[in-house]
Amino acid sequence: MKRDKWHRYAHIPTPIYLLALIIGLPWISGSGDPKWILVHLLLLGAITNLIFVWSSHFTATMLRLPQEADRKRYLVRVIVLNLGVISVIVGKIQGLKFLMALGAVAVVISAGLHVRSIQIQITRALPTRFKKIPRFYIVSALFLILGGVLGGLLSQGPKGEFKYRLLVAHYSTNIFGWIGITIAGTLITFIPTMLRTQLPEKAEKHGYKSLPWLVGSVLAIDVGALVNIRAIALLGILAYLGAWIYLLLPHVRFIVQRNSPFSFMSTVFSIIWLAFSLISLGIDIASNDNWKLVSSRTESLIYILGIGFALQMGLGALSYLIPAVLGGGPANARQNVSVSDRLKVARLILHNVGLGLLATNFSRVLFLVGGAMVALSIILNLFLLGSLRPAKRE
Repeated sequence: MKRDKWHRYAHIPTPIYLLALIIGLPWISGSGDPKWILVHLLLLGAITNLIFVWSSHFTATMLRLPQEADRKRYLVRVIVLNLGVISVIVGKIQGLKFLMALGAVAVVISAGLHVRSIQIQITRALPTRFKKIPRFYIVSALFLILGGVLGGLLSQGPKGEFKYRLLVAHYSTNIFGWIGITIAGTLITFIPTMLRTQLPEKAEKHGYKSLPWLVGSVLAIDVGALVNIRAIALLGILAYLGAWIYLLLPHVRFIVQRNSPFSFMSTVFSIIWLAFSLISLGIDIASNDNWKLVSSRTESLIYILGIGFALQMGLGALSYLIPAVLGGGPANARQNVSVSDRLKVARLILHNVGLGLLATNFSRVLFLVGGAMVALSIILNLFLLGSLRPAKRE
């Protein structure tokens, strides 16, 4: 199967989950736990599928291996993943704890298969300049395994304050570990790629040195929450923010670049929301000794981290990557790039202002307006991506 056709099929789960989220929003908002369903449709469904596609693609690219070599293994793990996601969500809706536990096991297995696949590719690859970048994907998938285990424990209904500490660790592991570390490793080379410029001199050095700090800081947040020592969790948040700043320092000069594409502008806003969320979470943990309250505020930050950081980063990346993999020669590539960049200011305003209204939640009317703006942003992005022309067959 040709590369462009493969990517069109491989990306199908992500828009399905996003459309399910938008179409089902009226029902979801009236369900027993709307935040839970929204978060898992978005992060476990749409974003995790997207990460599976692109971390596999980038691993093969960085290691200079044929993309086709991993496709059979990819199909197995993505099927297992989505069986797990569906089981978790259906189990939650129907109140079936055993089904949620089975779904968590399936997600853990799929993450383990993902780790194993990347390890196999690393062992088969010859030495290359960017051979260290797939390490980010291995480490992040290990956090998905840990997050799945914590989620499985949560599905069984733990009691008391431990439930809330477990919830904070679960969110931290999946968002800062699984999603955050994957994105951090990718951005080392992806930022200059989006801007079609050279890799900054110290980008690799800063990126590779940030990895142990990112890993250690997520573990610190988890340990601090689980053993009820807020100082450890707070240090973890500060270290995580510091690691991101260190990783991005070589790329800061690109922010002032004129006429930046939608992909890069979306990336910048994503990182701003991440920083805002980390600072807010740090303040909440420092100023409250009640983990139930911290957990409640963490759930509110999930909107920001899910929509502002993870989803916006994903949509921005797709606006660059899909035209790149569709091919079709220079003329077709230019046409697709032009299409993917259309209405970029409007899309950014809808997404970020809408999220701002969701996050502040001043009134139900403004909350609904914010949700509608974000939904329209998602629909516009999916429409433009769906409008891209594949390479013509001779």
